[in-house]
Amino acid sequence: MLPRQMSWTQYAIKRTLSSVFVLFGASVVIFSIVRLIPGDPAQVLLGDTAREQQLEVVRRELGLHRPVWEQYFIWLSDVLTLDLGRSYMNNQLITELLAIRYPRSLQLAVLTMILATAIGVPLAIWGASNRNTSKDYVALFFSQFGVSIPSFFLGVVLILLFANLIPIFPPSGYHSFFDHPLANFVHLVLPVVTLTVINAAIITRYLRSEMLENLNSEYVQTARAYGHSERRIVLKYVAKNALIPTITVIGIQFGGIIGGVVIIEEVFSYPGIGLLLLDSILRRDYPVIQMSLLAIAATFIVVNLIVDLVYGYLDPRIRH
Repeated sequence: MLPRQMSWTQYAIKRTLSSVFVLFGASVVIFSIVRLIPGDPAQVLLGDTAREQQLEVVRRELGLHRPVWEQYFIWLSDVLTLDLGRSYMNNQLITELLAIRYPRSLQLAVLTMILATAIGVPLAIWGASNRNTSKDYVALFFSQFGVSIPSFFLGVVLILLFANLIPIFPPSGYHSFFDHPLANFVHLVLPVVTLTVINAAIITRYLRSEMLENLNSEYVQTARAYGHSERRIVLKYVAKNALIPTITVIGIQFGGIIGGVVIIEEVFSYPGIGLLLLDSILRRDYPVIQMSLLAIAATFIVVNLIVDLVYGYLDPRIRH
């Protein structure tokens, strides 16, 4: 007997509930890891010359004298009521910090995935439909190059080439799109290109493999026997089927960009959530670290939930 197939609504509810539990687990891990960071926030605030009595007063003001489990549940209840707290260092509302920094990183990730998909998908189709030719070798070289090169190294090379040797683009900084649209675009070019090369290579590599596997399938042989042209087979049948699992890879990459912007934002001094997270770690600013990591984790979970729902709609087999 075949297993019962869930409706898409049932599948969506099940995946949403599981994502909520994953986010809860991520909050526990994040809170625990942050407490393992060496250093004392009170010591950072008061300096090395502070006496123990002064440090103890600051710890009580920050709530650090309570047991770790109690600190966690206080933090979780505050997050659930949208009270994200304040930074230890400048007393600024974390809501304001994230409202400024997060959209910048999101803009970087969205532009990267649009370009990476626009480059990777056609290149994979072009290479797979011309297997073992010079066209296919171009796609293979690009995918191998992008997968192999570290993002920070490529970023530094682009800065040396297009900011120092040929000063076309600025090596760092940021301008708001609403204040200076052109300056915003110019400052995004180098970090977006760096991330696009790597992510487009991953899409090319994965989609090409999926297409080659589909080209050897029986339904392709049947289509050829019926006299369909190779172009029609590749574009209408093979590419369409190969793109379904590729959607999952694209979703994971998008979440990975948000989570991995720390390196790129540090290389280009791009003031997004990654640079905020790095600065907060150096200053032992626990509330900002926790909320930055939770925002990154929530983005990754939500994006993958959306991808799973789309995948479940396009491919009913996974709802069994």
